[in-house]
Amino acid sequence: MCLIKSEKELKASMRAVLMSTTVVMIPSAYFRGIISLLCNSDGNVKKKALGLLSETLRKRESIKTKRKGRRDSIASSSNDWFHVDGSTLDSFQQMCLEIARLIDDTMDDSDTSLKLSAVSTLEVLAHKYSSNYSVFSMCLPSITKGICSNNLAISSSCLRTTGALVDALGPRAFVQLPQIMENVITISSKFSAALSLPEESLMLSILLTLEAVVDKLGGFLSPYLEDIIRLVVHGPEYTSGSKMKLRQKADAVRRLLTEKIPVRLALPPLLKIYPDTVEAGDSSVAVFFEMLGSLVGTMDRSSVGGYNEAIFDLCLRALDLRRQHPVSIQNIDLVEKSIINAMIALTMKLTETMFKPLFIRSIEWAESYVEENDNVIDRAISFYGLVNKLAEKHRSLFVTYFEYLLEGCVRHLTNTVKPKVSGLIQKKKKAKIQEAGSDIKENSVLTLKSWHLRAVVISALHKCFLYDTGSRKFLDSSKFQVLLKPIVSQLIVEPPALLEEHPSIPSVKEVDELLIVCIGQMAVTAGTDLLWKPLNHEVLLQTRSDNIRSRILGLRIAKYLMDNLKEEYLVFLPETIPFLGELLEDLELPVKSLAQDVLKEMESMSGESLRQYL
Repeated sequence: MCLIKSEKELKASMRAVLMSTTVVMIPSAYFRGIISLLCNSDGNVKKKALGLLSETLRKRESIKTKRKGRRDSIASSSNDWFHVDGSTLDSFQQMCLEIARLIDDTMDDSDTSLKLSAVSTLEVLAHKYSSNYSVFSMCLPSITKGICSNNLAISSSCLRTTGALVDALGPRAFVQLPQIMENVITISSKFSAALSLPEESLMLSILLTLEAVVDKLGGFLSPYLEDIIRLVVHGPEYTSGSKMKLRQKADAVRRLLTEKIPVRLALPPLLKIYPDTVEAGDSSVAVFFEMLGSLVGTMDRSSVGGYNEAIFDLCLRALDLRRQHPVSIQNIDLVEKSIINAMIALTMKLTETMFKPLFIRSIEWAESYVEENDNVIDRAISFYGLVNKLAEKHRSLFVTYFEYLLEGCVRHLTNTVKPKVSGLIQKKKKAKIQEAGSDIKENSVLTLKSWHLRAVVISALHKCFLYDTGSRKFLDSSKFQVLLKPIVSQLIVEPPALLEEHPSIPSVKEVDELLIVCIGQMAVTAGTDLLWKPLNHEVLLQTRSDNIRSRILGLRIAKYLMDNLKEEYLVFLPETIPFLGELLEDLELPVKSLAQDVLKEMESMSGESLRQYL
């Protein structure tokens, strides 16, 4: 026991003496010493030498960092280690080549640990020394060959070191680029096919290599862009959130692709892989459109002019996934959000002359029949999701486009007018629209899809009213009359059965809030008591519904009107009080309690007791 303890202490003392000696050695002498050890016939000696070199470099880096700014001899010596020239450069290059020879000599993986040590040591050297050493170019082929090793650890280590060498060499690594890309693609497909869940370290190493290649050699990647994009978009390891390290690094690579590669080179291969992306699943489609949106953000005016139609058409095609519901797409809301975000990024780059025909085309798409399925409700849901985002981003600039949506909004809120294949943009006669608005079935129960569609239409109209602040108001008297009954009638619509089992569809609570702010904002935007009077009357009529939800909604909207119209609402008290009197006697406690709150607020606003008028 004492012998073992003494042996450990002796080894520790010898190592301490060795490390103290290397601190004061000049780099050329140290490198020559390492070369001698690497030429030893004993593999263990070689491994020890490589380990010693890596440890020494890390310690030198630590000394350099701690003593930065000091002028003592040790700090000066440490700085010299990372700036080599003359005889030191010769010994440094010879040492690197000797390490590369070790890698070549062990290509049969007979000594895995020695090869791993050699590869990782070159990675350390590439990180620690600047890129003006041509010896790294001579080492790169040896490392690149090891990428396709059958040993996962060696392959992963060679990938990381390849990335480090490319990062150090920059454009001078171009000569080796074809071999690098061939091996990266080969190893990616090999292990993705062989393993159900590839080793995370290997996948991360692939991304580290691609990151360096895209960053330093982006201008030369045109022949390989489709393969690279397929890899980072279709690989489930790189698109799902199950492995956050992989996802974050893959995001960095995808971001670099959109920043470093010109649009004219990156866009065609990206658009080309779309059909296969749908088959790869919803997270791949979401990542695809995130990349597309980022790429759009980098486009200059000429690129926008050249590609806007192709990009918009692809996005419109993708919006049809809700209707097509392919087996590979499980989370349509995630996919649709990414598609719409890409479309919004594009519209932010467009002039009105460019945007208008594209938007009209999208309306025609949303309202058109499809041969194999004449139910266009799925398309309408997707389309009004887009409309909501357009209104949110472009605000008052987009409000004028609701002229083209007026008939569609009325139709979707009433389900009375069937869509036509074409000619939707032409204005319909007001009488026809008003007829649709008056033919509303009370207490109708909607399907889940109809409920969803009405929710997004109401949300879009709320944004329209909210941003209708231009000199030429969209919500004039005629449009107010057209929209009033279809919107207010939603208060008496019964929610679909089993709605709570579909969390992706707006809940009753969400729709109720939308109705309150939409109708309330409609009144605020109208800005005249000539229009407030019919609105107030229509809302009050819904409080006579047998449905408790309708009565509560009517009261909540009346309260919203009071809160926002203030004293101007007092003129409607004579009409409102009789309805309020009925609600104060309601058998349902929530209705009765809310009616009492509304009465108190009315009395506070008017400054007198209103009980005598009940």
